[in-house]
Amino acid sequence: MPISVSHVVQALDDLGGEAQIGDLLRRVLEIAPKPHPKFARNVVRGRLYQFSSQTSAYKAGTPDLFESVDGLEANTGRWRLKGWQSAPDDTDVVLDEAEVDVEAAEGRRRLRVHLGRERSRRLIKTFKDSLTSFACEACKTDLGEVYGDLGQGYIEAHHRLPVAQLEDGATTKLSDLAALCPNCHRMIHRNGLISVEELVERLEARRQPYPMAAEPGVVWVEGED
Repeated sequence: MPISVSHVVQALDDLGGEAQIGDLLRRVLEIAPKPHPKFARNVVRGRLYQFSSQTSAYKAGTPDLFESVDGLEANTGRWRLKGWQSAPDDTDVVLDEAEVDVEAAEGRRRLRVHLGRERSRRLIKTFKDSLTSFACEACKTDLGEVYGDLGQGYIEAHHRLPVAQLEDGATTKLSDLAALCPNCHRMIHRNGLISVEELVERLEARRQPYPMAAEPGVVWVEGED
């Protein structure tokens, strides 16, 4: 699978907004789905150059996301998210592959970038309207039962195949979406994409088995086999 610009943005954010290209590469390979390209370092560098107005590879109208910390001439290999400011640990990154949202402390500059592939809001609305239950497909939690009116009807739509990996012209059907609570949605995206089914298996494996119930009509007497 290709390494997308969203992987580079997420990796830099995970590393505090700034990193040496070697550290950046390692983090990208942790979050990008396999198989990785043979020359992954060159791909990451290409993404940095493509989305940095400091370079000749940058094209007008392209999101200006990255900047060389010490300047390209210094050749230190240190890059950061453009406009990033160090702040307390209160960043919020949208995990949707089609949109990258980097946000610092209140009142500070906010960088919001819509990449080329957009989600269909109509499709998401149609999907949610089609649901007969708002329980998470992975953990089975209904946020309405947890939070009452505050969580009633809240669920997130997860693309089983990330939008960023769709071929041009590809369409998404309702069956390509999964209804997930925010926690499960984030866990699926956390260290590279895993399937909903794999997350369900992990949750099931962690559940403690219940003691076997006695058959109806059978009375257990202490001390008897």
